[in-house]
Amino acid sequence: MSLLIASGVGIGRLTAPVAPAQVALPSDVTAEWQAAIDANRQEVADTRQYLQENTQALARKVAMLQADMMRLNAAGQRLIEVADLDEGEFVFDAAPAVGGPEIEIEGDLPRLEDVTGTLGELDRQIAGREREMRVLEDLILASRLQSEGHPEGRPILSGWISSLFGVRTDPFTGRRAHHYGMDFAGREGSEVVAVASGVVTWAGHRHGYGMLVEINHGNGYVTRYGHNQKHDVKVGDRVAKGDVIARMGNTGRSTGPHVHFEVLRNGKVVNPAKYIRAQG
Repeated sequence: MSLLIASGVGIGRLTAPVAPAQVALPSDVTAEWQAAIDANRQEVADTRQYLQENTQALARKVAMLQADMMRLNAAGQRLIEVADLDEGEFVFDAAPAVGGPEIEIEGDLPRLEDVTGTLGELDRQIAGREREMRVLEDLILASRLQSEGHPEGRPILSGWISSLFGVRTDPFTGRRAHHYGMDFAGREGSEVVAVASGVVTWAGHRHGYGMLVEINHGNGYVTRYGHNQKHDVKVGDRVAKGDVIARMGNTGRSTGPHVHFEVLRNGKVVNPAKYIRAQG
């Protein structure tokens, strides 16, 4: 028997179920969810930006450290050359040799902050080492310059000693007179060389000396080269030991081609003989 249902419009047979009513979520709940999603999305974006910026900063820091290492290597190589050290003992362009057994320390993996902090400390250490190496280089250079500024050797490449320092018979008057240098005779036009590094403080004619070159070597030393035919240097020139400074001549108070060689120490003329013999 069929089930009949009464209604305001008549009686009919039940053929399908009734659909349940739609349930709407409260607006405040959906807004909270959306805010949480937006906050998470922004946090991801901020984290990505933070990592990108720190990666760039890390890359710049690494590049700076590499440049610093190149400068340190160059300074180290310079020290080897200046100090005349064994290049095989100090190799600045290779990683230092290290090794040995190690035991790992348990703990968290290093964080970005730890790495950047270590790099910062390494950067400060490199800067300190660079300053120390610059000071050491300056000291070595000063020592070398002081050594090169000490008069040693003969002022000519070929020739012979024609007159010594001290009392002699003056070749012009025949009287006894003091000779304040040593004379080196040779072929006119032959090379006259500096016996030490220094700065030219005179290059011209001077009474009695003829054409004269005077060099200040520092540390109280001055050398003079007289009777030149011509000069290869001028006032203010820096010369190294062994540089050609003039050509042997017969100018001034002279009886023939030679170099009158003087050495002054703290303003006083001294016997050049010991400086000539010092060359060994």
